[in-house]
Amino acid sequence: MTNNPHTSQVSLSDDSTATFLIRWRGRQEGPYTAAVIEAKLAANQIGLLHEISYNGQWVTLRDYFAAREAGLRAERQAREEQERRAREEAERKAREREEQLRAATIAEERRKNDLLAAGRERQNDASGASEAAQVRLKPHRGGLILTLALIGLFVFGPLCLAAWVMGNGDLREMDAGLMDANGRSTTSSGRNVGMLGTVLWLIAVVFIFVIGSH
Repeated sequence: MTNNPHTSQVSLSDDSTATFLIRWRGRQEGPYTAAVIEAKLAANQIGLLHEISYNGQWVTLRDYFAAREAGLRAERQAREEQERRAREEAERKAREREEQLRAATIAEERRKNDLLAAGRERQNDASGASEAAQVRLKPHRGGLILTLALIGLFVFGPLCLAAWVMGNGDLREMDAGLMDANGRSTTSSGRNVGMLGTVLWLIAVVFIFVIGSH
């Protein structure tokens, strides 16, 4: 019997109840469980050149272990590939959620900025309207004052002129001794009215000058 050391780290079967037939130079033994065959290999009672019945065919234990190891390696690689794809898919979904959250945050910030800008614009419009109203009111008051000043100019001017003329005429009569006491009183009143009209006329002229300078 040719015995070879069992160097494979792969078990004969994952099923502990599974049994196998083995053969050496035409002599068949078994069936043995996987544990028994592995124990015989470890004790060098059989070697890797012994044949084992697998899927209706006789193959050496060495070829059987090599095929089984290759199959398990392929399964492990497939499992690792599947796990890698699952991790990548989970990472992709996490990135998508982060992008969506970032986009929602940016949209919310943009909405708040638009609301703030709209509020400032409304405040500016209200301030502009208030200033425009004040500007409109100022010329109105100035125009009213100017109108009153012009009325005073053209009203008090002739009145004070007439008062001064009448007062001067009465003074000449008084100097000539043609006026009694009542006439003297009337002359004094005319002069007073003339002085008051002159003062009001000068005030109207000053108002017209000041408003016109603005």
